[in-house]
Amino acid sequence: MSFTPALQTTRDAAPGTDGLAGSDPLLLWEWLFLHVILIVACYALSLQPQIQSLSWYLIYLLSLGLFLLRYGTFLSALWLAAPLLAWPAVAVLSHFWSDVPSQSLRTGVQLGMTVLISLYLGSRFSLFDITRALFVVLALTALASLPLILLQASFAYDDNGVARGIFPHKNVLGGNMVLLLLCSLLLFAQGWRRLTTAVIAATSIALIALSESSTAIVMTLGLCLLAPALLTRGAPAPLRLFSYIAGIVAVSLAVWMMAAFNLDPVDIALDALGKERTLTGRSILWDFAADLIEARPWLGNGFDAFWNSGISSTGHYVQYVVQADVKNFHNSYLDIAVQLGVVGLTVTVVFLLLFAWRALALLRVDNAPIAALPTFFLCFILAYSLSEYALFRQHSLIQLLLGMLYVSAALALPAPLPRPSRRQASTAALPET
Repeated sequence: MSFTPALQTTRDAAPGTDGLAGSDPLLLWEWLFLHVILIVACYALSLQPQIQSLSWYLIYLLSLGLFLLRYGTFLSALWLAAPLLAWPAVAVLSHFWSDVPSQSLRTGVQLGMTVLISLYLGSRFSLFDITRALFVVLALTALASLPLILLQASFAYDDNGVARGIFPHKNVLGGNMVLLLLCSLLLFAQGWRRLTTAVIAATSIALIALSESSTAIVMTLGLCLLAPALLTRGAPAPLRLFSYIAGIVAVSLAVWMMAAFNLDPVDIALDALGKERTLTGRSILWDFAADLIEARPWLGNGFDAFWNSGISSTGHYVQYVVQADVKNFHNSYLDIAVQLGVVGLTVTVVFLLLFAWRALALLRVDNAPIAALPTFFLCFILAYSLSEYALFRQHSLIQLLLGMLYVSAALALPAPLPRPSRRQASTAALPET
């Protein structure tokens, strides 16, 4: 089955491009490299930290070679996504006021490499390419996790007996499965391997339920409402009406299940935000974060410094209080404010607004289902960041996808923007079978 996304065709035919659609084809090893980066970044190997670290050092070396090999594409991508470079710049500069200067400098450089890699990949791969690669990677992790959970393998469960699969935490499993469900919906709507995507979508939903991640469950319900509106933008009116009704029915069934199994939606919503009725658990972390922000509101404690200040530090005391080896406040916005203060939070908000502008602009000019990916991803980020530390973080899958989608979405727009060297259309570079 061969399929050429409408989005790819629009981009390659846009005014102002250099017209070199076949002069710089994507090679098989580039596709393999993209998949390796995604599988390492999704934390599927996090139970083996040494393998994780070694993998990233190898990725750095290969990426530096790519930057030199295609320096024109790389420099154009830097120009196109210059606002995102403010993230590693602020992180590295925090070396001068950090509680642990060496840690801030080292991890700031790592964040810089993460951003640079994401920008390069975004310039080489289209939105369809990225969605398909992410689908393949997360589908593999899902197919590896599900049998381990069903067979009740000890390492597939956390200390509380909750399923986590091959991931380090139930929320990581849940979040990645929501991304997998999103990719499945987009590819199904785009007409790519519909039987496969439908089966994988069902698998992802099963794993979301098994993870018992309230954040993932809430995001899945939100996706049921958002997907019909975004995926049927260019469809005839009867189909749009049917899709809206289907979304409402899906949410209604979820509400019925809550009532049938005596699930309290208030408890679920509070847990998704990291709080409980008793104000225990993550709410303690949030209270500590609020006090730290009040003490150093403008510049914070330094990038990645708070939890790495030694055994006599406040971070170690917080770990003692919550009786857990936590390394973040389970909220991206609080973590950024603690580390980099108002400055870091402002940089984050400004870029997310720019990302939203690109995503909405793409929705206006292209009715292809895959064109809705940046908008879906932005909604995912805003929700997921309420309970997990995913933004402004080195080696994070969310951080990588943020840069990749920003550049790829910008290149999909017909506006006369600075363009990297044209990449070959994805379907020509990697034919379907």
